[in-house]
Parts: sequence; structure tokens; C-alpha cells
Amino acid sequence: MGKFIKAFAEMSKADSQAAGGKAANLGELTQAGFNVPAGCCVTSKSLAYHIEKNGMQGKIDTIAASFDYDAFEAMEKKTAEIRSLIEDSEIPANLLEEIQQTIESLTENGKHFVAVRSSVAVKDSPISSFPGMMDTYHYLKGMDEIILNVKKCWASLWTTRAVFNRFHKKIDHNLGLIAPVIQKMVSPNTAGVLFTANPITSSRDQLVIEANWGLGESVVSGKSMNDFYQLDKKTLDIQQAVIAKKTVMVSFNDEAGCGRKECAVDECDMQAPTLNEDQVHRLGEIGLKIESVFDYPQDIEWAFQENELFILQSRNIRNLKEEATA
Repeated sequence: MGKFIKAFAEMSKADSQAAGGKAANLGELTQAGFNVPAGCCVTSKSLAYHIEKNGMQGKIDTIAASFDYDAFEAMEKKTAEIRSLIEDSEIPANLLEEIQQTIESLTENGKHFVAVRSSVAVKDSPISSFPGMMDTYHYLKGMDEIILNVKKCWASLWTTRAVFNRFHKKIDHNLGLIAPVIQKMVSPNTAGVLFTANPITSSRDQLVIEANWGLGESVVSGKSMNDFYQLDKKTLDIQQAVIAKKTVMVSFNDEAGCGRKECAVDECDMQAPTLNEDQVHRLGEIGLKIESVFDYPQDIEWAFQENELFILQSRNIRNLKEEATA
């Protein structure tokens, strides 16, 4: 697509250093024919270029060298300084032009919303995800707003929680890579996560689905009570279905006309199942196919818009024991 930006169709799982784990895997899924919303990746070298052309590296290094990890309030202030440097600087003209062209293409000149999502990795390392560490921005429209959120996504490499995470994992801050994903927005009726092995017991013989109304953000963030389905991996028979009383969801912020909001679930939907049996079965089938692509049990984010199933992310299940228990 360009020097700094790559479409999903141009990438594979081998591109995690350039694209971060999320975008690289979305590229792999796109090439394999899965229904991934159209999108592209502002590759990891783009932030480095932005920092270099604006002469920020020395300032960032000086602030980072002064971090006191025992002083949380001071850390909040210092990480905010770094984020402001990134967000307040002008994107170099040639990089900005590529981003603008991408936005025009994905939004069809402003007709459609997009999401800006973080895709991360660690330089010269197999680490290609930091679940829950970086920020995602939904329902964006308008050139200036989307570009602002690309910069916010870059800056989220320096949130306090991300900095502490690298510190505790003994990862040099300058090795952190981030590659924002710009992707057509899906407006789901229901969304959630699918594990192709049981993440609690580590059983490879089970699939687990968690689902809630609206965006999957409520499920991923742990803010909601979710419907729970456990499937037999060989037959895809439902072994267990627990329909939760769902009180909170995340959806389009219709009052603002953009962005997302957390809201109450309508009373009539609180104890209604978010998925029918056919949808559960379809998720099971797609999960097995995706696992075969990556040759390892997967943690998959998905969404149903009406009855169309979209795959939003896939990554290896973390902390899965090698010896599974039933």
C-alpha cells in the first residue's frame, strides 16, 4: 500500500515486528479468507519516524530515565508528558499523506466509521501482544478525528500501565513497538471472545465462548456479566450454557454522534441469550479453522452484526498449561 502503511492483505503472521501481533494476525486471517473487516496497519517504523522528524527522542529518553517506579502520581505525570510530546507534534508530511489516503479509502470519503486499535510487539523479540495494555478507539469519523486518535494510539505505548508492564517484565522501553490499526467499524448486535481451549482448565478438548450485547469491549475489559458456552471440541455439542443477567454493555455513543459509551442493557434483554444455537455452532466451526491456521489454541475476538460473523482479532491463549486437565 505504501512506505509506512500496509493493508491486511499484504501482511502475514510473520510480520509482527513491522505490524505488531494484532495486525500481523489479521493479515494472516485475511489472506486465509476469514471475514475480517477491511483495514490496514500504520507500521511500527511510523512512530519512530514521527519521533525522529520532530526531534523528540532525547526528551523522551530524559523523562524515561527519571522514572521512579515507587511514586505512582509522579509516574502518571511523567508518562503524560511523553504522551503529550507525541500527540502535540505534527506528523511528517509524507507520512501524513499516506495516512490521509488510507482514511479516505476506508471511510469512502467520510461515509463510514472506523476503529483505531493498537497492535504491539517488542523489537527483536517473540513478544507480540500486551493484552489490555494499549488503547482502542471506536466509531471514529472525520479526517482530523481519526488522525488525532492514531496519535493517541501511538502515545498509548507510554500509558502508566504500559510502562509498569514493561518495567516488571524487564523490557527496555525503547524496544516497545506499536503499529496502529485503522479498520472499518463493525456495529455488532452481540460480540465477545472465543477460546479454542478452556483457558481455566487448559483442556484442549473444549471450546469456550463468552458473549454480551453490543461491542466486545465490555467482555474483554471484564466489566460485564457475560453469557457462557462450553462446547465439546470434537462434536461442537454444547456441554454447558449459562445465560447471565447482563446489566451493562458498550455501544455507539449516539448522543455524541461518534465514539462509544457504556450503557445499561434494556430490561427485556438482560436475561435473554445473546447467541442462538446456530451462532454458537458457527463460532465453534470458525474457531477450529482459525486454530489450524496458527497451529496453537487461540483467543479470538468476534462480532455478529445482524447474522454476519466478523473476526476482529486472534492470538495465542496466554498461560495455557502444556499438560491439559479435563
